[in-house]
Amino acid sequence: MPHTILFFVSRKQGISMEEFKTQYENDLLPLLKEVAGPHFPLEHTRRYIKRTEGQGKEATPRNPDTPAQVLVGAQADFDYDAIIELKFASEAAFGQFFQFVHTPEKAARVTAVEDRFMDRSQMRGVVLGDVVATKNE
Repeated sequence: MPHTILFFVSRKQGISMEEFKTQYENDLLPLLKEVAGPHFPLEHTRRYIKRTEGQGKEATPRNPDTPAQVLVGAQADFDYDAIIELKFASEAAFGQFFQFVHTPEKAARVTAVEDRFMDRSQMRGVVLGDVVATKNE
């Protein structure tokens, strides 16, 4: 049974969305693939929140000039900048990945890159339960 983890990740103050995406895609992701080696997830999906330049009517301190395009809810509900989905073959596979990448040397390398563009104090993570998809066929 697949084991799926979601992380909600925020960029550091002063980092644009483009810089955030570029550093994630070009710096962090290749490093994660390198340090995880054979334990890299089956899938590593990034979903970036769409933001527009210009002050929104419900600006937040974290995003005063780059509001999300909120359909339901408030700006404060969407102060994170990306939803990261990691999919593993099993909970045991996730455990191997976690243990492998959290050795002191590897964890320090990953943290050093993340600290350049992520606000790690805002990061949140959760394990998903059942995932059900309906397709238009």
